[in-house]
Amino acid sequence: HPERQNLIIPVYEPDDIFVTSWNAVQYEGKFFNDYLPEYFTSKGERVRSKSEIIIADTLENNDVPYRYEYPLYLKGFGQIYPDFTVLNVRTRKEFVWEHFGMMDDPTYVENTIQKIATYEQNGFFPGENLILTYESKNNPINQKSIHLLIQEFLK
Repeated sequence: HPERQNLIIPVYEPDDIFVTSWNAVQYEGKFFNDYLPEYFTSKGERVRSKSEIIIADTLENNDVPYRYEYPLYLKGFGQIYPDFTVLNVRTRKEFVWEHFGMMDDPTYVENTIQKIATYEQNGFFPGENLILTYESKNNPINQKSIHLLIQEFLK
């Protein structure tokens, strides 16, 4: 009976309730400057690039809960806003997903290397709790590679 259910604290929270609770977390993402182009996902969420649309929509189509630019403090770097914080519902493990989209730019690559090293110094390791994607002009991101990462880490 529903009234009796209110008296019981479950040992294991059902997935749908856990996901609802995880999605309900309120946060402020990174500020969008007025001069930036406007890109929107299929669910109407503003992101910073066409590649982030592809990632967000692929996550959504695969029923992977995510938070876009959820704030994270990294010692030695400060407050950052990873592209996505994603949830493996089965294991209830969170991953940080960073997409590096300008790997043709040497300065961007140097900053990327430093950022990945800072993640590692803070306990985030590729393949463990950090998912990394990259692209350049000649090697754009694609849904197939995103789907493979989702199957490997988030399903």
